[in-house]
Amino acid sequence: MSQQYRVAFVELEGSFSAEEVVAKLSTKLKINPQKASAFLANKPLFAPADKTKCLKQVKLLASMGVQAKLIALEDTTKTSAQEQKDERVFEALDYITSSLIRIEERLEELEQRLPASSNEQHEQGAQQWQEDEIVDDFDLDLEMEPTKKLPTRKLQYALAAVLLILLIVLALAILYPQWFNL
Repeated sequence: MSQQYRVAFVELEGSFSAEEVVAKLSTKLKINPQKASAFLANKPLFAPADKTKCLKQVKLLASMGVQAKLIALEDTTKTSAQEQKDERVFEALDYITSSLIRIEERLEELEQRLPASSNEQHEQGAQQWQEDEIVDDFDLDLEMEPTKKLPTRKLQYALAAVLLILLIVLALAILYPQWFNL
């Protein structure tokens, strides 16, 4: 995209008054006098355009007794694109942070459940032992089954691996955003 320029008012030529210039601008450009007088108060008269078009506008204004100059405009598309990328990175960071918080809450919940469930099983076994009056050695060996352990270490390692992968993807998104353009 080419550089955009805007025509800005500098001063009136010595032989013209402001009222004459406003009248000339309004009749020649077919605009209302308020807009012409606003141009004399450093408000834009023309829309931003390329350099050749703006130079023609400056020559036209010079023929009506107005000295004008070109002002280069910043390329707002580049800055807004960068702002959008930054915003997406912050949204990704926010999402990852909230995911980490949810994972941590889930782990705490699982840790609280595990001791409680093992204590409940131990108490149920003790109550059953007290309820049985006669315990046969052979029946005792047959009834005792190993309790199932929840794979807490495996679960923690899996969650840590998922977290590590998410952090690697985030780092790649920050370092190489062109890979993740949507």
